[in-house]
Amino acid sequence: MCLSTLLCTALHADTIVLKSGKKHIGRVISENSTSYLFEIDVTDSIKDERRIPKDKVKEIIQESIESKDFKLVASLVPTRDLQPATAYPKRIKITKTFIRKFPKSKHNEKVKKILTTLENEHNTIVDGGIKLDGQLISRQDKEANAYDIDARMLLLDIQRHAAARRYHQALRKWEVLQSDYRNSTSFKSAIPIAKRIIYSYQKTLKSLLDTLDERAAERKSAMSSMSANDRERTELALAEQQRRYAAQIGREKAKSRIKWLTVDTYDKASISHNYRQTTSSLKSIASLSRTKQKELKLAGPSYRDAWMALAKGDLKDAELHLKTLQSLRIPKQYLTPLQTKLKENRTAMQIAIKEAKKNAEAEKSRQNKLNKEAADGVGKNKNGQTQ
Repeated sequence: MCLSTLLCTALHADTIVLKSGKKHIGRVISENSTSYLFEIDVTDSIKDERRIPKDKVKEIIQESIESKDFKLVASLVPTRDLQPATAYPKRIKITKTFIRKFPKSKHNEKVKKILTTLENEHNTIVDGGIKLDGQLISRQDKEANAYDIDARMLLLDIQRHAAARRYHQALRKWEVLQSDYRNSTSFKSAIPIAKRIIYSYQKTLKSLLDTLDERAAERKSAMSSMSANDRERTELALAEQQRRYAAQIGREKAKSRIKWLTVDTYDKASISHNYRQTTSSLKSIASLSRTKQKELKLAGPSYRDAWMALAKGDLKDAELHLKTLQSLRIPKQYLTPLQTKLKENRTAMQIAIKEAKKNAEAEKSRQNKLNKEAADGVGKNKNGQTQ
C-alpha cells in the first residue's frame, strides 16, 4: 500500500513559462481553445488549479521520462521505521530498472547510493535487525539492547496513537511503559507526553459526558422518524452492537492490566470510568514529575553489558549485571534469556574444564608410561652390559 502511494504521488511535472517570465510547476489537466487548466504544485502536498489564458503562455516544458522515473526512485528513501523485509524487493527492483534503463543518466550516482541504502536495510532486516528512529540496528545490537529498543518502540506507539487522537490506546501503551520500562530513558521522555495526552483525553471525555443526554435524545428522535421496518432494523443492529460491546468490556475488565476501557460514546459507565482514571492518573503523573531525575536507574546499560560479558565469556561480570537487573525488577522476558545464556555458558565451561582435566590426566598417564618404558629400556641395556 505504501509503495502504491509512492507510485501515485510521483506524477510527472511540467513547467509552464509565462510571457512575463514567471514559471509554474505542475500539470496540464485540460485545455480548450483559449486556455489551459493547470494544476500548480504550491508545496509537495498542496495543489492549486488555475485557468491560464493561452495568449499569456510563452511555452510549456514537458518533463522527460528519465526525470519522471528519477523522481519515483528518489521518493523510495528514506524508508519508514519498522518496515518489514517484504517492503524492500519492489523498491530495489524499481531502482535497478532505472540504472538499466538509463545507463548514462546524470542521476545514476544518486540512484546507486539509493540502491545501496535499500539493499543494506533489506539485508539487515532479513537477518533479524530493524530500522528505528531512522537508524539501522543489527540483529546482534537488537538482542543486546532489547530492553531499551522495546521501550523506544512503545514510546513511538504512544506518540502515533496520540497524534491520531486514539487517546485510550495511547494510554494503554503508557501503562505498559510505566509498568515494565520504568528504568528506561523512553519512560522519562514519555512522562510529559503522557500528561498532555491525559489532559486532552479528559477534555474529550468531559464533552462526551456533558452532551450524552442531548445526543441520546437526538438519536431517539432520529429513530422515531424512521419507517417501522427501518426502525426495527436499526434497533436490532444497535442491540447487537451493545451485546458485542458488553462482551468486549467484560473481557477487558477480566484483564488486570487493562486500566483504560474501550469507550462507547453512548455508554455513560465506560465514559465515567475512563474520566475517573484521568483524574487519578494526573495525580500519579504529578508525582512522577516531582521525582528527581537522578533517582531513575537505567536498566539498558546493564542489560547491554550483561550480553557483552556473556559474549566474551566473562561469567562473573555477567552475573553481577544480572543481579543489578534483578534488583531493578525488569520483566522476566528480558531476564530469562540472560539467565539461560549464563547457565549454558557455565555448563559449557564446566564441561570444558572436565574435558581439559581428563585430557591432562590422560597426557600425564601417557608420559608416565613413556617414562616407565624408557626406564625399563635403560635397565635392560645396563643388565646386558653387566652380563
